[in-house]
Amino acid sequence: MQTDWFVAAAPALSSPEKWAASSMRNKTGELFEMKVLSLLVACTAAFPAVAEQELPPFTEAVLPMGNDVYAVSIGPGGPDEEFGSDATNGGLYKLTPDGATEEIKLSDEQGLRNPTGIVRSGNQIVIVDGNEIISTASDGTVNWRQALDEDGVFLYDIEALDENTLLVSDFGRGAFLSIAPQTGQIQHYLDDLRISGLARFAIAETGIYAVSWGSDDAWDSALYWVPHSHSGDTAVIVSNGFGNLESVEIINGTVVVGGYRGHEEYPNARLLRVETDGAIHPLSAGSHSQGVSDILFDGSSIWLTYFYDASYAELPSQAAQNLN
Repeated sequence: MQTDWFVAAAPALSSPEKWAASSMRNKTGELFEMKVLSLLVACTAAFPAVAEQELPPFTEAVLPMGNDVYAVSIGPGGPDEEFGSDATNGGLYKLTPDGATEEIKLSDEQGLRNPTGIVRSGNQIVIVDGNEIISTASDGTVNWRQALDEDGVFLYDIEALDENTLLVSDFGRGAFLSIAPQTGQIQHYLDDLRISGLARFAIAETGIYAVSWGSDDAWDSALYWVPHSHSGDTAVIVSNGFGNLESVEIINGTVVVGGYRGHEEYPNARLLRVETDGAIHPLSAGSHSQGVSDILFDGSSIWLTYFYDASYAELPSQAAQNLN
């Protein structure tokens, strides 16, 4: 039975995690038949504030700041062409309330190759791009740019652990890194932890929920739980059997994952709610899309990025509780 968005919030987060196979990310593959009816139809009637807007091609994630929305795109060639390329085809964009899109040029003139993650840190925007992390003002004035020149590095997602620490996922090596937001200093975080195909993650009070990409033709993508403790450096499978998960977020105490091939039991779902016992519930939000590359909950809105559809949706937070 499909849930329109969320039922009541799940119990307080507890420890769980996963193990999944890896495949260097390849988001090509078959397009799947989608349900025409989505949460956005129902939500628009109930909450007129819902918005869905166009984005530059192959946008990975959006970041609302004030009245504007910032977005990072890997470039017009898509994942097959852009990932692994040194060409500066990627971009940082500002979308204004009137629908205009402006590319933000970085002041160091080094550009962006294939940025996949973006987060706000104070008054700065911090972006992950291949083996680099860049801190910039909203007008493109670069504060710092740091590179991690080690074999296999492919940085993917970035989140704020606290005001003094940013965390970054390394898809290429399945590890986490910590970043000093003022200087860009990079350190290893939970040194012995490895999650094959590590994509995006969401930070809870006592640990991290993380998703793995998995293989493109199997149901081996998974949701993991990683405790903050440095004593064990372990990851525990919460739930598996997904197809190419990319995103995860905690919304009003509920864990939601997004991807491209749903779950082996719900292959048409693009978003799914995961209970602390690993139970899966498909959600109708995003089911009209080809996949959800990022989920962001800012306390007042839920932001869904549709990578292949070059668009994003803004849903009111009430959707998490009021749509049944």
